[in-house]
Amino acid sequence: MVIGTRPGLNAHIARQTRRGPARVGQEHLTLATHPARLKLMLRGTYPRLDAVTTVTEADARDYRRILRLPGVRIEALPNSVPEPDVRPADGTGKWVVAAGRLAPAKRYDVLIRAFARVVAERPDWGLRIYGSGREREKLRLLIGELGLYNHVFLMGPAHPIEAEWAKGAIGAVTSSLESFGMTIVEAMRCGLPVVATDCPHGPGEIIRDGVDGLLAPVGDESAIAGALLRLMNDDALRQRMSRAALAASSRFDPAQVGARYEDLLTALVNRRGGAVHRARGALLGGAYASKEAVRLGTGYVLRGARR
Repeated sequence: MVIGTRPGLNAHIARQTRRGPARVGQEHLTLATHPARLKLMLRGTYPRLDAVTTVTEADARDYRRILRLPGVRIEALPNSVPEPDVRPADGTGKWVVAAGRLAPAKRYDVLIRAFARVVAERPDWGLRIYGSGREREKLRLLIGELGLYNHVFLMGPAHPIEAEWAKGAIGAVTSSLESFGMTIVEAMRCGLPVVATDCPHGPGEIIRDGVDGLLAPVGDESAIAGALLRLMNDDALRQRMSRAALAASSRFDPAQVGARYEDLLTALVNRRGGAVHRARGALLGGAYASKEAVRLGTGYVLRGARR
């Protein structure tokens, strides 16, 4: 079994893997964000793969519709998040928590402006944003401009983050684009209902709107503020969604995601008539792998099939 983890590596294994092992290409971003030239290259090389995995069903649909890869199995397999080693949030801390790169696509400016509306009604709540990035100074100035210096805090990076999620009562993600939405799952695994923008591709596949979180239109400060206030003003609803988030997010546990991967890999092995059963694992062709990988300047992980 040979597995690539991004388009460049996937193209290498499609072209260079010796006959026998099954070839799988993973997509951890999205097809939509790749430039046209890269999509053209993928269309030409990916038919040599046995399977392509994406992290969302939406991206899997794009791969099937746009690349049209006959004979290639396209499967959506989400990222996994382990059970945190902290007690779940009890919902009493009056903090909204957000975490991630301080990058334009994360739209923390939208979250901060929305929170200005929240503070007008609920000044007893605060917002903590964890992470680092090039938007920090811009966000700091916005906080000052809106007079939110006593309510919105840029906390910097935190590793591990789980204890910080657990101090809050609501998670928030206001991105314009997500390839998956790891922070949504992280927050839910710590017992936080999440208010998120319904952006491509992941939030709508993770959050069940009105059950374990709330979805709002991308960039809509009023809708985001309204969703946050709905949870702040209804303790029973917040507690109910907290329990639902904790239960629903267990489907992203590594054991469950790993089992789905095992089902896929087993099916690919069986489809090849057992050839991969005899291969303990290969990358770019067995003994040739390490020398070629160095020449290509790539990193790789060698994993054996256990049967």
